[in-house]
Amino acid sequence: MHRSILFGFRRAGFIAAGIFAVLLVNSLRAQTTSLSTAAPSQPASWFNAQTSEIGLAGFEDTTEITPDGYLRNGFGELMFFAGAELVPTSANGKIVTKNGLPIVHYEFERDGITYRFSIFAGKIDKSAIIIARQHAKFPFMPGFDITSNIYEPQVDFIRVDITNAAHEPRRAVFATGVRYQDPNATGTPHGKDGEAFNRGWMNYFDDANFYRFNRDLYSFPAGFADRSFTLRKNWSEPNPQYVLVETHVDAGPTTPIGIVTYARQLNPGEMWTLDFKIPVIPTADPFVIAAIDDASLEAIEAQVHSEAAAQH
Repeated sequence: MHRSILFGFRRAGFIAAGIFAVLLVNSLRAQTTSLSTAAPSQPASWFNAQTSEIGLAGFEDTTEITPDGYLRNGFGELMFFAGAELVPTSANGKIVTKNGLPIVHYEFERDGITYRFSIFAGKIDKSAIIIARQHAKFPFMPGFDITSNIYEPQVDFIRVDITNAAHEPRRAVFATGVRYQDPNATGTPHGKDGEAFNRGWMNYFDDANFYRFNRDLYSFPAGFADRSFTLRKNWSEPNPQYVLVETHVDAGPTTPIGIVTYARQLNPGEMWTLDFKIPVIPTADPFVIAAIDDASLEAIEAQVHSEAAAQH
């Protein structure tokens, strides 16, 4: 699958480990655990305001984890869908923040498939963006210092562990999409710059990102079964859309768009892991986008351990 020329450089020569510096919302003195191990859920509901926020020390902007388990950052809300008919998921009133850790965990089960989420905030290190600039496929202006004028963006990381909990093979179908706002929500999360809704927005995909104009809204992994600008009743229906062209979707503020669908047959007990990333403030910098796309959650987890050890 071909990427646009602008982003063609992004896969070359990246080093997975050690490219991030992660600052934590909560104290790093707590011992960290594997991102794939979620804590048991506790009762909650939409109407008793069981929300969580993730963010980094030194950053004003945070991301709200809604009672449904979606991520809301003032520019949009990343949603999740599951099952052949792509029904919006829900945390079923079960959201927890692991004590002492800046990682939000929750899980739910649908059609014999368990979906376990681990969500946390991190930061793209300057060194990763310099590496991206070094591998650019077009020249910079003479005299330009590729180490200058770099900001280190805050990024939210979402790991979804999908497990067949049944005693026979089952097909797991999972999808992501973004809407401007939840119809039940009011206001914006604390510290959000955000932006007002605009029906004139243009959107497009490449092989790893969904954009509003040229700003990256979220990053998704390879291996998807389908991409679609709007949600369809059944993911396996023919998709006539050509998604690599900038498109005026003309969706309302509560309509999910930018749908990316994954489908796989899983044997009993088999687990499938998908990683997603969201710039807390959408970015148009192709080098930042490339660094986000090549981010390794294992590298982030290792950095968390390193930072925790340094605090003792």
